[in-house]
Amino acid sequence: MENLPPHLIIGGLLTLFTILGFLKSFVKIFFNLISLALGALAGLWAYNNGFLITRKLTTEPEPWMPTAIGIGVAFLTIILVRAVLNFLAGKSHDGSQARTGGFGLTGGTFGLLLSAGIAYFMLTGVRYAGTMSELERLKEYVTGKIDNSSEQPLFAKLKNWIDTSDLGKWHQKIDFLNDPLDSTAAKLAIIKEHPEQYAALAAGQGGPIIYDAIPVDPAIQEAYQQGNFAALLHNKDIQERIRKTFSEKHLRKLDIERALGLKK
Repeated sequence: MENLPPHLIIGGLLTLFTILGFLKSFVKIFFNLISLALGALAGLWAYNNGFLITRKLTTEPEPWMPTAIGIGVAFLTIILVRAVLNFLAGKSHDGSQARTGGFGLTGGTFGLLLSAGIAYFMLTGVRYAGTMSELERLKEYVTGKIDNSSEQPLFAKLKNWIDTSDLGKWHQKIDFLNDPLDSTAAKLAIIKEHPEQYAALAAGQGGPIIYDAIPVDPAIQEAYQQGNFAALLHNKDIQERIRKTFSEKHLRKLDIERALGLKK
């Protein structure tokens, strides 16, 4: 799979879904697959942001809460997507398009548009999951739980594969969820919690100024200790301070995993 260019895979999916759109006998299976895929992505997002969501309801979230939120969002998304797909396709229990208000798009057109949307969100979801995997692995490394010979997580591999492809570079420009600069800022925040691991990074990747650029904030330390990587990724203070200290060009060239030997 890693040897196949992403644009060939996406092109194949577009063709497949378009063909399936023409085949009425596959519509139900087609809708179920789409609903399950988007539900899984939504559930993954909700799980990774579970701490942020539960903190709005309680000051001390329980460990099980992010999991419960992820599962709940996944099921709700599946139900909602199914309803929307049926509406767009002009389907109803009594076969009346007028009653549902559906657009009644032709199977091929509907399949093509829907598959393009799936491809977009699939790339976005994989990139986000890969970033979370990278942050978790980096924390395990700086805390001494793993060394730099450990295997990269699957989603981290997929993210790297996408990011280095022509399609992935184009998609990154319109990716509403993932900003590589925010990912770099979150990784620097993790590194700051372990000064003994900082020397390898500081040697050839910007010097002590990188370490000093991360603000001292109890919320950052709490997020790190809880493993709330989504909070680190979306922390505005970290993002603003890093961008004020370094140019975008410098941050984009900063490869933390490679500097620490976690990436070959």
